[in-house]
Amino acid sequence: MLKLAYPAHSYEQTLDRCCIGITGNTLLLGKVNAERQVLEESARVYEASASTGGLHTLTPTTCGTDEDPLVVGQLKKSELIKLYGTYFVSQKKPGRIIYDSIMTAANEKCPFCGGVGRPRNLDHYLPKAHFPEFSVLPINLIPSCRDCNMDGKGETFANSEDKQVLHPYLDNEKFFNEQWLFARYLPDDEGEPGVIEYFVQPPESWTYNQKARVEQHFTDFDLDIRFSKEAGARLISLLGQIDSLASLQLPIEDIQTAILQPVIDSAPFVNHWEKVMCEALIRDL
Repeated sequence: MLKLAYPAHSYEQTLDRCCIGITGNTLLLGKVNAERQVLEESARVYEASASTGGLHTLTPTTCGTDEDPLVVGQLKKSELIKLYGTYFVSQKKPGRIIYDSIMTAANEKCPFCGGVGRPRNLDHYLPKAHFPEFSVLPINLIPSCRDCNMDGKGETFANSEDKQVLHPYLDNEKFFNEQWLFARYLPDDEGEPGVIEYFVQPPESWTYNQKARVEQHFTDFDLDIRFSKEAGARLISLLGQIDSLASLQLPIEDIQTAILQPVIDSAPFVNHWEKVMCEALIRDL
């Protein structure tokens, strides 16, 4: 939902800082340095694939009878996961500065839900349990709120293009610049404020997979329910303002222009839940 700028630090810089922090494990340090070229090439493949909606084509790590298989050269799955947990996340290690930089760049807004939640940790877009080679790849690390990370995405990953949620760093600009989120106002027959119901309606010019992906994103992160909850309190306030001006017998068009249009015009991005709500009120009131 929210486009993020590329992380400030490259993968090469990230590996450098992680390696500086590997002070008591010469075996792991030697393996990482020996496989640097392969790791960096895998990062280039990741970026190229994500930019064309093709991350589903990358092959996950399968353990089979080996619970800790080799993933990149002599680097095992556990070692690549340890690179993240011990040498990137740890407050005492040089890699932590990059972790913090990625978190700060989100400006307290989770990109998966359009800023409804505040990021609490970094989510691996391709989960490290299945793609450990990307455990410290900055463009695979998404600042996420708890709802999106734990309840929405978790450790799942797509095995087809149409099942991929949006990638905040690398996906097609149309997902962020063209409107696909809409809403309708459902009044209450007993005089209560009613509710805002959100739904997905991508542009007709989009491909099947592009349409399916925003539907998948909307569903996986429970955005219908989460946006409706956000809209509930705001709806009461807006309807109260509209009723106050209506009592002055002002034309409804003037009331909408005064109260709802400024919210639409000042929206931070085209698919913001509040903007979409106000568009629905203008249409349905």
